[in-house]
Amino acid sequence: MIREYMKKTVEKIPFMTTIYRTVRDELTFTRATPLEMQGFMLKSANSQFGTTYETEVTDLIKTCLVHSDVFVDIGANVGYYACMACSLGKHVVAIEPLESNLRYLLHNLQHNSWNNVEVFPLGLSVQPGVTKIFGSGTGASLVSGWAGISATYCKTIPLSTLDIILGQRFKGKQLLIKADVEGAEYMLLKGSTQILSMVPKPVWIMEICLTEHHPEGINPDFAEAFNIFWDNGYKAWSIDLKGVGKEICKEDVDRWIKTRKTDFGSHNYCFKAKE
Repeated sequence: MIREYMKKTVEKIPFMTTIYRTVRDELTFTRATPLEMQGFMLKSANSQFGTTYETEVTDLIKTCLVHSDVFVDIGANVGYYACMACSLGKHVVAIEPLESNLRYLLHNLQHNSWNNVEVFPLGLSVQPGVTKIFGSGTGASLVSGWAGISATYCKTIPLSTLDIILGQRFKGKQLLIKADVEGAEYMLLKGSTQILSMVPKPVWIMEICLTEHHPEGINPDFAEAFNIFWDNGYKAWSIDLKGVGKEICKEDVDRWIKTRKTDFGSHNYCFKAKE
């Protein structure tokens, strides 16, 4: 109780908050012990990374990687999926804007002696620039008010677009793109027009929340995110505990928005070319 009271008191003073979080992150990183999982070693501040972490997404990504040339990890966090792809011999492009996550990501890549990887320390949006990212760890977001995070808990980061980062370098290659950007999916997709139209089309595995964590109570761009994929020749599929589940159509999305509830699958979706 005393610790919680001191924490709340410190967080009312901005510069004290910065010092507190810096010391906390340093101690956490120093004390963290790498654990073996999925054929590699992973150091993390979060105990959720383990053999049961996002099992349905993990299994789906491992399956899709078999048929992929390049893995693009947007919102790479500490590198769980990036390391998995590296362990399978895939070329990896890891994109992670948060400094504290980057420290773990770089450590994990170096600790496992993987060099066939590109790391970009920035966020992705519709155009290059600078912005603020709110929060830390797996829940950091470009959306102000996301998950109730205080507007004072933020850092300034650079922005680019996926079109700029990837360009035409992987023309003719099969890309697998995992995107976990905590509410900023629509702006990411708006800056990915060239990548969406690639041949062959990339396979996308993306988290898109309907009501969870959104400061407005519902995702204002939920339908638009799906529309971008459909307009670019993709089909949308739910991901459930057994992997890829049911195909999603416009009527499903309209119904979910109206009822403010999804009635099958989860908040993770798979987008593949129609053919």
